[in-house]
Amino acid sequence: IEDGEGKPIEFLLGMAIDQDLDAGTIRMSMEAPIVKLAHGILTPEEIVKSADVDFPMLSSAVLPRLKEREVPVSTFDYLSVVGSLIHFANCMRPDIALAVGVLARHGMTPGKAHVRAAKRVVMYLYNARKLGITYRRPDGSGRRHVPVIYEGAKHPLDNGLNRLQTFADSDYAGDETRKSTYGTVILMNGGPISWSSTMGKTIAMSTCEAEIHAAVVAVKDAIHIKKMLQDLELYPDDRPLEIAEDNSAAIAQANSGIKYIRNAKHYEIRLRFLQQKVVDKDVEFKYCPTDHQIADFFTKPLGAAMFTGFRKNLLS
Repeated sequence: IEDGEGKPIEFLLGMAIDQDLDAGTIRMSMEAPIVKLAHGILTPEEIVKSADVDFPMLSSAVLPRLKEREVPVSTFDYLSVVGSLIHFANCMRPDIALAVGVLARHGMTPGKAHVRAAKRVVMYLYNARKLGITYRRPDGSGRRHVPVIYEGAKHPLDNGLNRLQTFADSDYAGDETRKSTYGTVILMNGGPISWSSTMGKTIAMSTCEAEIHAAVVAVKDAIHIKKMLQDLELYPDDRPLEIAEDNSAAIAQANSGIKYIRNAKHYEIRLRFLQQKVVDKDVEFKYCPTDHQIADFFTKPLGAAMFTGFRKNLLS
């Protein structure tokens, strides 16, 4: 073993990792690569203006679908910038997942509006570059360390028994194609460990159908993570995973047992998957008020106050 091997890791794939074993915390951030990207593509004036960019995407922003590229690569390497943003979004910054997903849909035909939107995301990251994810070890008192925005460091849906907290949500026909965007996030020990913001491949005919699609994504991810934790002996029991949903119709359909629902016949397979998991006691669906639905963060652009409120659940 060479000198230095076996010490706590401090840097990996652009992520700075700070482990405090005495306090029982691990904090990760990506300040250095964010600064490097910002200084590489932003002008000095844009760097200064970054201080006023408090969220990555305007709620009124609509990026047009162009038939051909308007901005040449020599002027702005759009794909390269979006690729860097995808890395940030996947590794450490769930707060830009939605915005980056929207930008990536225009990778081959960017125009001036797309360049402005991409630069806005970079400006936002530069302004919020010190934010990161902190994971906390349970303190042994039975209290759980979950989003610090809530009193007692407990999300209102946390009963102290469920190690994983899973949230699923969807907008409805928000894209100009009328496809819906699904958002999911899984929390563990004070921070997010898995999240996604994906536009559906089919057009949902109702809000309930869109929510069922999002729930399927969340359930598959949560069950996979639970199995990994069980293999590591970190999930010692077989309690059902709680899936937080804010759509009563979707919850009712998923919790109705194995039965045919006439109005759901065009998405019966996905619904049957959820029904089977509920019957098998792998998961259970719980109602989550929209104000506490963290997954809403991944489905549509939010106003500054709501965006900041949800971000406090994930980053600090």
